[in-house]
Amino acid sequence: IPGTGLPPPGPLSRFTPLLEDGVVSRWLSLHAGPGAWVLDPYGFSPRLTLEAARAGYRVLVTVNNPVTRFLLEMSANPPSEADFKAALSELETSKKGDERLGAHLQSLYLTTCEKCEREIQAESFLWRKGEESPYARVYKCPHCEDAGERPATQSDVDRAKRIAATDGLHRSRAFERVATIHDEDRVYAEEAIAYYLPRPLYFLTTVTNRLDGLRLPPERKRALTALLLLACDAGNTLWGYPSERARPKQLNIPSQFREQNLWMTLERGPGPWVETGSGVVVEAWPRRLPETGGICIYEGRLMDLAQEVKKEMEQQTKLKAAGKKTTRIGSVEISDSESSIAGLMRRFEKKQRRK
Repeated sequence: IPGTGLPPPGPLSRFTPLLEDGVVSRWLSLHAGPGAWVLDPYGFSPRLTLEAARAGYRVLVTVNNPVTRFLLEMSANPPSEADFKAALSELETSKKGDERLGAHLQSLYLTTCEKCEREIQAESFLWRKGEESPYARVYKCPHCEDAGERPATQSDVDRAKRIAATDGLHRSRAFERVATIHDEDRVYAEEAIAYYLPRPLYFLTTVTNRLDGLRLPPERKRALTALLLLACDAGNTLWGYPSERARPKQLNIPSQFREQNLWMTLERGPGPWVETGSGVVVEAWPRRLPETGGICIYEGRLMDLAQEVKKEMEQQTKLKAAGKKTTRIGSVEISDSESSIAGLMRRFEKKQRRK
């Protein structure tokens, strides 16, 4: 089925399936009418789920990955651009010692313009795999407009080494925040954090700790969390230079890579969320959805959902045998078996058995 074209890049889109817009909604229109229930058993693509919901279908999606769930909820109903700007402003004006946190974080990326010799922000630093300091920087000077890739200065090297001198402390704190030393998932945390250089790791842990301390309204906290998620993606060492794998298939550090300015990432961050927002109704299982469409999220595995549905069906059967009228499984009318979650689960199980 042909689509209408590839969608613009969205948050973390290089790690989600590349699907053309229009394919899902066209396929569904050939097999079910608007308002019918659709089962997304794996929840691997927030964009697919959103397109189905926008087309007027009620989508039950099982999501076992908290990042995928956050992407889905944010893309369906992102905070306003005003909330994003206000949240970033509160982060920027909060204090770290005697200086503003924003000024402190921006100072991590200072460099000197080669032409006018003024101190400016580098857009990124360039590294070779295995080396202890950057070999170049990329910038655009706001004063003299000199721009491009330039060799790293001694000041750039010294700044990187000063940050690296305290890396052990910040890295161990990051480990403890993600998984304690006795946690069986500790090895995965160590593997993931190994793909972050000292400077971005310090930046991300500092912002994460400050996020916990800021007294933000719920929508602004969601906004700042969304910006932090973008920074986590931008801050790893998987961004090859000068060419990069647009959709990395495995965690391999390129021989040359970019270390991006994460404060600039935060400033540019609202765009991807606001541009992909869709205003779709999202509810947690087993709350009801309107017949006009929406997304019902089951937080867990498909097997767990199947067990819950089976228990509900058994209970409904017992009540029916006792002469008691009941027509609901979770948020779904059981009488409409072909468009109910029970019907979807039965058809899905039959298909899996045939495989």
